[in-house]
Amino acid sequence: MSQPAPGTAPKRAIGVVGLTFIAVSGVIGSGWLFAPLFAAQEAGPASILSWVLGGFMILIPALAFAEISAMLPVMGGIGRLPQFSHGSTVGMMIGWAAWVGYVTAAPIETQALLEYVSNEQMFSWLFVEIGETGQNPLSIPGIIVAFFLLVIFTFLNFFGVRLFTRINSGLTWIKIAVPLIAAIALLMNFDSAAIEETGFAPEGAEGILAAVASGGVIFAFLGFRHALDMAREADRPQRTVPIALIGSILLCMVLFVLVQIGFVGAVTPEQVSDGWPTLTFSDANGPIAAMLAGLGLAVVANLVLADAVVGPFGAALVASASTSRLTVAVSRNGLFPAFLQKMSDRGVPARALVMNAIVGMGILLVFRNGWQEILAFNSGAIVLSFCAGPIALLALRRQLPHYDRPFRLPIAGFIGALGFVVVGLIIYWTGWDVLWKLAIPLAFGLLLLIVRAIRSPELRATLDLREAAWLPPYIIGILLISWLGNFGGGLGIIPFGWDLLVVTVFSLGILALAVHLRLPADQVEAYLAADSADDLSPEPAPTTPDR
Repeated sequence: MSQPAPGTAPKRAIGVVGLTFIAVSGVIGSGWLFAPLFAAQEAGPASILSWVLGGFMILIPALAFAEISAMLPVMGGIGRLPQFSHGSTVGMMIGWAAWVGYVTAAPIETQALLEYVSNEQMFSWLFVEIGETGQNPLSIPGIIVAFFLLVIFTFLNFFGVRLFTRINSGLTWIKIAVPLIAAIALLMNFDSAAIEETGFAPEGAEGILAAVASGGVIFAFLGFRHALDMAREADRPQRTVPIALIGSILLCMVLFVLVQIGFVGAVTPEQVSDGWPTLTFSDANGPIAAMLAGLGLAVVANLVLADAVVGPFGAALVASASTSRLTVAVSRNGLFPAFLQKMSDRGVPARALVMNAIVGMGILLVFRNGWQEILAFNSGAIVLSFCAGPIALLALRRQLPHYDRPFRLPIAGFIGALGFVVVGLIIYWTGWDVLWKLAIPLAFGLLLLIVRAIRSPELRATLDLREAAWLPPYIIGILLISWLGNFGGGLGIIPFGWDLLVVTVFSLGILALAVHLRLPADQVEAYLAADSADDLSPEPAPTTPDR
């Protein structure tokens, strides 16, 4: 295992409100601005159920992470915790999968911000329209502005977690207020005519499930993970982390459901005369603002347009911070170079911030055609990494039964199993068209691991390959089921309903294998003992008040 590079340790300076607002800010980014339209296209009025289902589904693996991250509050938890239960190879590959998704987050929010801003004629130059394709890729000047924004997010993170938390908390109050105002305005104009015309669930159960994975629902909720990644910098993490993880998901679920009810209730029968999948707006870059403007609510529409800058800006700021912490975790696992672990004098991973900003610029060059283009890719990669939570929960219960668990999950066996099944289902619903593309960076990560192992005898001696034997069958199996299934370009060979059963049974089998292949308890203790004291040792509470 790679040892931490020398440098100033991260500081525990984030309180309950601060960490909860980091998670909320990550959730309320561009998701609420676009997902109500995409979810409605997939499921019609039943997209309301997609938000409820998605919220509770993502809460289940979050509960698993709540117990283990409160017990072991490390930096970049999603990429770090799997190493303690299953060794270096699992830690590196799960960390890599998470990083592939994380590093796209700030570019996604930047793209969303610019798409909404371009609704104003004076900023239309940010995008160019290509013929009759309907595509509006970023223009060259638009790419330059996007690069500049990524630099700003990186620069603000350089000043440490205290300033970062103050800025984020202020932005988050605005980000909560504006969607709530928009939801109330839409609900005041609720009309059930379109719902009565088409029925509540015109696309059936498949539409509801597709909206969860590819309609932006899961993408919106994934922001809760930022609280987990910054657990090392939380004051009293044993209390702060579980509250932030669970509270942010429940709060945002209520808010998103209200917005979706208002949205579908404001749709007219004429707009869905050819079905909900054809629902669109002439002002396609901003569906919520366009709908409010069409209802004559210009003041609220302008408020949404203003929030379309504040919301994604805050989410990208949080994403930049969180991704840098995950980068440090992947470096400590041994996959990334050790120099990325270096902390600045203010206790932030400056080198990781810079590297991620450069990668983000490359992503903006490749994915220029809009927010939804990399949405499912981002969600699929991150949700795949969530499989580590339920597995680590059940493994560590057996490996470290004597460890104090400040937040102890009841019926952990059931919740762990359900959480792993949920992760498998969400990945499957993402669809074959996305998953086969996701397999490419996963294969690249494996190649990177092989190269690193060949060049480093020390790393090669600590790969823990036996403990990783469950991971290849899991990824290959999910890909095969997706190819034969019914979502996103699958062949449809496995009938709908049976495919969900297949995923469930397959997931439970892999879970049993993974828990069986856990590290011996003495090896877990050795990993914990060898790990940085900065990561696992408690630190005195800061004297400044909780934010």
